[in-house]
Amino acid sequence: MPGHCGRIYQAANGIYAGRATARTLKVLPDGTVLNDRAAQKVRRQEQGHQYVESRLIALGAPVPQAGCDPGVWLREALVAVGARTVRHRGCHRYVFPLGRNRRQRARIKIGFDARPAYPRRPDPEPAAR
Repeated sequence: MPGHCGRIYQAANGIYAGRATARTLKVLPDGTVLNDRAAQKVRRQEQGHQYVESRLIALGAPVPQAGCDPGVWLREALVAVGARTVRHRGCHRYVFPLGRNRRQRARIKIGFDARPAYPRRPDPEPAAR
């Protein structure tokens, strides 16, 4: 969710572990994200591709013609519906030591170097490409 920096995890004394992998997202006009797996289903015509295609058609994409290349159709459909490309910097990650009691949790060593302090402000809205 944009604008979140993990205040609840900070309040629960989670250990800040940096950011997850940054990625580029395709944001559809209705505000939903077309994730990489859904796009791959369309390109390879895997199970579930009909749902993704019907969502894009409902947003104004042309109906795919028989025998057309699914990858080319997907590219053209995203342009037709006005999908935006947005660069996401990666979600904030927090870790918690596990154990039955405080003593067990205190003995657990987290396997990475110290990270910077908790992020205090949410990220600004990403710019569309």
